[in-house]
Amino acid sequence: MRCLTLAEALRRHGPAAIFLCREQPGHLIELIRSRGFETGIIAGADDAGASAQHLSSLRPEWVVVDHYSLDKRWEGAIRPHTGKIFIIDDLADRDHDCDLLLDQNLYEGVEHRYAARVPRHCRQLIGPPYALLRPEFAEFRSRVARSAGPVSRWLVSFGGVDSTNETARVLSILGELLPPTSPVDVVIGPSNPHGREIVELASRHPGMVVHTGTNRMAELMCAAGAFIGAGGSTTWERFCLGLPSLVIAVAENQVPTSQYLSKLGAIDYIGRGSDLTANDIRAALSRFLSDHEGRSKMAELGMPLVDGQGAERVNKCLLEFASA
Repeated sequence: MRCLTLAEALRRHGPAAIFLCREQPGHLIELIRSRGFETGIIAGADDAGASAQHLSSLRPEWVVVDHYSLDKRWEGAIRPHTGKIFIIDDLADRDHDCDLLLDQNLYEGVEHRYAARVPRHCRQLIGPPYALLRPEFAEFRSRVARSAGPVSRWLVSFGGVDSTNETARVLSILGELLPPTSPVDVVIGPSNPHGREIVELASRHPGMVVHTGTNRMAELMCAAGAFIGAGGSTTWERFCLGLPSLVIAVAENQVPTSQYLSKLGAIDYIGRGSDLTANDIRAALSRFLSDHEGRSKMAELGMPLVDGQGAERVNKCLLEFASA
């Protein structure tokens, strides 16, 4: 999704973007094509070789690599077929052969994380000012009016797949804590294996509405008074719109940023989903529900960090770097 956001920002300024993808579980190839982007399919065991074959006839100015299993060996193999290489990462756990690197997350000591991982000439774009958000988040930002009172509308989202079904756990507990007609928007991805169960669960509560594969996330975040869900890239969407959040990590790479932001008071992070019991979540939700002052502070801390212009900043850097 963040690559789609970047590709659309590039297209607004002229350059065409082409995607290379594998048909892995949860892939978004049809979505990418529906947005008007040519998409090549990588097959076979030799990923770098297949990618190089695609690139050899294209000779792109940039190759953008957004994949946690690829490192300088893969990048070195495709280096002869491109002008420059741009890495999107947030793990800092492997070496890269790249000219530009983006880590849009926030950690303690983030400015030093990649010092030994990238070449000396590599330019680093670090932190939430470069968060790749779709344009509608900047648009809705001007409409946000946060207050310190009770939550009138909730938003629940645990990402596109949510394999451990944290969504259902949270909805069951919200169903106990909230009046039946309390508005709750539930966002799930089309690849969610528990979609039918979630829809059935929500149907027991008149206020719950399930949105599958929605493109209205900015609108839903703007309307909500509080969020319950995963960390990850939606963190910066929520910050842009000043949405207070109770966060449960569903992937290991969500943990460091969530811990740091919770330490700052910008979110309420309660731990990894695999470590939490239903009683843990119930207690945290009860506390979050009544903590009007804490939620107000989250909005005040988050909004200045993300203005929604990150994709334009990255786009500008790519265009300037390519012409240098």
